[in-house]
Amino acid sequence: VDRTGLALANEPNPALGLRGVRLSLSRPVLFETQLRAILRASGYGPLRVLVPMISSREEIIEVRTLLNRVARDLRSQGHEIADHVPLGAMIEVPAAALALPTFVAAVDFLSIGTNDLVQYLLAVDRNNEALGELYTPLHPALLRLLQGVIRIAKARNKPVAVCGEMAGDAAFAPLLLALGLEEFSLHPATLLELRRAIRSFDLSKLRARAPALLRARDRAGIEAWLLSVQPSSK
Repeated sequence: VDRTGLALANEPNPALGLRGVRLSLSRPVLFETQLRAILRASGYGPLRVLVPMISSREEIIEVRTLLNRVARDLRSQGHEIADHVPLGAMIEVPAAALALPTFVAAVDFLSIGTNDLVQYLLAVDRNNEALGELYTPLHPALLRLLQGVIRIAKARNKPVAVCGEMAGDAAFAPLLLALGLEEFSLHPATLLELRRAIRSFDLSKLRARAPALLRARDRAGIEAWLLSVQPSSK
């Protein structure tokens, strides 16, 4: 559900408030209307449904149930819709990453939203200039969380992508590749640079260095690992 045009109360901390799937499930009539439109559009070409701000199994199950019900209603009314519309969860809340084993079977794909995941994991407002140095993807906790999500997704044969600033920054490519990532979601303007960066690395060697990366104890250790795997350092 898009917040634009909705009469919503002011919240002291919107980042922790009514947004994403929470907003959608709090407006079931509006959400159902949106799902109907999406499913009707599926009759004209492939599409997927990605649910943001998932934090629990209950939320994705509720969305799946509603999506299935709307699909049945549309078919009973004679509408031609896709036989299957993939449903995915955006992993941007630490609780979702940690609880992933409880609901991974209920989704068709995953997308890791690094911008909010870093913010929520490190308890740092990324828009607060005074905390700029604390907002960084180069944190051991984040790398271990990413590795856990990617490992679970692969074990269950679920496609997993990373989106956000981290996905579009070629400097982070070796980190993500080492952790097992194979799919990046990014702005087209950064595609060429990222492609060049990926092609410059030997994937098997990067993944062999993943244990050393995960042993890094701080940002300096991660930066040292990044420097050590650069092609120019061979």
